[in-house]
Amino acid sequence: MAISTIAYGCSIMPLNASTVNTNYSESFENFANPERGFYVNSGPDESKPISVEQIQRAKNQNISMIRRIYLISNYRDNSLSESLLNLVSNDLQIAREAGVKLIIRFAYNWELGGEDASKDRILSHMEQLQPVLETNYDAIAYVHAGFIGSWGEWNRSTNNLLNTPDMRDILFKFLSVVPSQRMIALRYPYYKKRIYDNENSLTSSEAFNRSNRARTGSLNDCFLASGDDGGTYLIEDDIEQQKDFLNQDNLYLVQGGETCNSDSRAQPYIGCDNALNELARMRWSSLNSEFEKGVLDTWKNQGCFPEIERRLGYRFSLVNSEITNSVKPGGRFFAQLNIENVGWASAYNPRLLEIVLRSRDTNQEYYLRVNEQDPRRWLPGETTTVNIEGGLPVNIPSGEYEIFLNLPDPDSRLYNRPEYSIRLANTDVWQESTGYNSLLRSVVVDANAPGEDYSGSNQFVSR
Repeated sequence: MAISTIAYGCSIMPLNASTVNTNYSESFENFANPERGFYVNSGPDESKPISVEQIQRAKNQNISMIRRIYLISNYRDNSLSESLLNLVSNDLQIAREAGVKLIIRFAYNWELGGEDASKDRILSHMEQLQPVLETNYDAIAYVHAGFIGSWGEWNRSTNNLLNTPDMRDILFKFLSVVPSQRMIALRYPYYKKRIYDNENSLTSSEAFNRSNRARTGSLNDCFLASGDDGGTYLIEDDIEQQKDFLNQDNLYLVQGGETCNSDSRAQPYIGCDNALNELARMRWSSLNSEFEKGVLDTWKNQGCFPEIERRLGYRFSLVNSEITNSVKPGGRFFAQLNIENVGWASAYNPRLLEIVLRSRDTNQEYYLRVNEQDPRRWLPGETTTVNIEGGLPVNIPSGEYEIFLNLPDPDSRLYNRPEYSIRLANTDVWQESTGYNSLLRSVVVDANAPGEDYSGSNQFVSR
């Protein structure tokens, strides 16, 4: 297990103050968390909204995402209709109200060799979609590149769009249309290399800077179908090198998709041992829960399905903490947390981090937002040491305050929604009513507590 240390504030050790150490128990429960895990399906269609049944099916399985396919075959030679745009907008509103997020794809056909549209038509459709996507991006987990070829998978374009200049123009246009807080997943990794004329994986310094390359993730819709995953990898090139590229690239990018067959070509690959290895190696964040049944049944029969449910995407688990246990008003609060990501991937969308103090007497809350800390960089297989310090208000009432870690969605529409906050994989920490994670400790605020006054700029504020 790798260890990384990320310090917040000038000092990483408490000064003249008493602290308490706490060890936490890891939970192996399967529960929903935002923007990760299995997803259920809606579509392909162009007229039916997301249904209550689809949403309930997701929630019954602790699933937080729905893949929404919009089949726009009627618009190959026309502008998108107002009814279609309203459908997309309404679906996103339904998802928001229900506490789930959508994975979106637009496709002109849903068959091998089906017709797509011209480049100019695709670009104009993207422009029409821009206001809807901008207004509702909070309810989107990520977007598939879509539009081109069979199933919108950039396969067999009838308009001859699978050349590097056209692919680049279309992808870059879509990246300009989709808000910069969201990623676009591209079907074939070698297309990304060609489009960006770059054989290298994304680096830590490039990650999350909202550049086009830092927002272009991966989509594999034929996972484990054959030695080359049904053409996902170029068979004439070194497949292991292509997988190594994704292993590094996907440290900072979304990887989604589905399995596609369980026939004789897939049999050597779909067993649990290989599946778990490949899911971890390519750092999968999301996977179709309904296709392909033969592969899913194999995982259930061989016993690895529960592990896949738990470890798709990020899964943060508190290891231990050292936290101030008494502080005076205006004094310095300190917490050191060791958090392990036991999932297979990173969180790929922006996420806030807060420490919350709640009075046991009045339930009044004070919170400190840790702006320099980015949970997207709590990488899979690593334990991150997070050091936090801040000053209590000089007028905070004396008493005992419970301590919580809060990882809410940064969008104001979702910020106070518990189902959009990240739950830690520990026993006895989750508060369903607030979306907070208890650190199983409290701090006593007392005018006679030891420790220095806080002179920095990181102040707890009330709410």
